[in-house]
Amino acid sequence: MPTNLPPEYYEAERHYKEAVTPQEKAETLENLISTIPKHKGTDKLRADLRRKLSKFKSQAQAAKKKTGKHETHFHIEKEGDARVIVVGCANVGKSSLVAKVTNAEPEISSSPYSSWAPTPGMMIHDGVHIQLIDTPAIDREYIEPEFVDLVKNSDLILLMLDLQAYPLQQVEKTIDMLENHRIYAAHKDIPDTEKRVWKISTIIAVNKDDGENLDEEFDVLNELLREEGWILLPVSVETGRNLNDMMNFVIKELKIIRVYSKRPHEEADYSQPFILKSGATLDDFALAVHKDFHEKMKSARIWGKGVRDGQPVGRDHVLSDGDVVELHI
Repeated sequence: MPTNLPPEYYEAERHYKEAVTPQEKAETLENLISTIPKHKGTDKLRADLRRKLSKFKSQAQAAKKKTGKHETHFHIEKEGDARVIVVGCANVGKSSLVAKVTNAEPEISSSPYSSWAPTPGMMIHDGVHIQLIDTPAIDREYIEPEFVDLVKNSDLILLMLDLQAYPLQQVEKTIDMLENHRIYAAHKDIPDTEKRVWKISTIIAVNKDDGENLDEEFDVLNELLREEGWILLPVSVETGRNLNDMMNFVIKELKIIRVYSKRPHEEADYSQPFILKSGATLDDFALAVHKDFHEKMKSARIWGKGVRDGQPVGRDHVLSDGDVVELHI
């Protein structure tokens, strides 16, 4: 049943997603719930949000009881379909990127080390919600353990460089910092001396490639780093150049797919895709739609890559990005 949510809901939802502490989450969630019209189509949504509200209120009360203790700025609850953390040296454009492609408002300054706390924002691209986190510069004398934990709990690292300011030195400093804390790019070989390590998909966004006159400099950098298995993306936050391509590649590297639902005799609903891991099956999709579909599904038809339009498929059929599925119970 459609929920028919008003515009006020989406504005309140934005504030909720930007909240960081349990107290802020609870306050913004109460406001969010108040914007939802009460009818059968919103019963499940309101019930889910009330459960979250109860959790955040309990966390906020527990935090108040801890006298002398303050919640770290690096504690950020995961939101969306995946988390991408932006790391790099000072003044490479991390804050500007997050401000450009999300609803966040990190402090942007030409002065080095202007960002002393991480700032999350939600990047919405082709139906995928990605939590993008701006972080303090890594070329500091002290790296907080909480910062390292935040990186370890990310699905992808977006390592950012400034093409116009000694990018090779920047990438060396950033990689050294990560590997000194046992965080390695997924494609890198791990030294035998390392016992416990974190391997995370990592791509490099080379900022300030503002025009064709700078493409040659990027090509030289790309040639040098490609031999080591790095993937480099030329972008310009200031002009918006290649940012759409970057977001497409981030989604591809996260190995997630978008699958759309379709009711019998109706058009597919492309407004809200179901986000699944690459390799997901029809059985996984049915469970994502609702447990009743998963338990009672008798048949299914599919439109997409490598299949006939409306082809019947079984529960073990592996889905592709962009598939449209019609479930029958």
